[in-house]
Amino acid sequence: MEFSTDQTRLDKAAIWLSALCLIHCLSVPLAFLLAPSISGWLDATETQTHWLLFGLAVPISGIALYRGYKRHPNTLTVSTGVIGLALMLLAVLHLLGEAFEITLTTLGVVLVMVAHIRNLHAGHDHTDETV
Repeated sequence: MEFSTDQTRLDKAAIWLSALCLIHCLSVPLAFLLAPSISGWLDATETQTHWLLFGLAVPISGIALYRGYKRHPNTLTVSTGVIGLALMLLAVLHLLGEAFEITLTTLGVVLVMVAHIRNLHAGHDHTDETV
């Protein structure tokens, strides 16, 4: 069964949003080093940015993974996405301290991306493909 266009768009949007989160998480520490004069502004907006990105990620990923699971039940795909979102939540809440924020967010974002890539891949019918 082929995925609907909406399903594909949701998974692709989630992948792009995850990539944006990853770029943000990896570039902010570099910006602190290269441009210390803007570090105060970056630091002040950091938590807001993380909440905004997380707030976008949860509904997009949740809907896409739920729809994907209804079409092709795969607990590994859904579990990977849920664990990724949980790690992102731990990071934004600073439950393990700010020192782990970048590590938890990066790991969470990568897991969410993997889940959506698996979701997209599972939605394609490969029975007609030749080797």
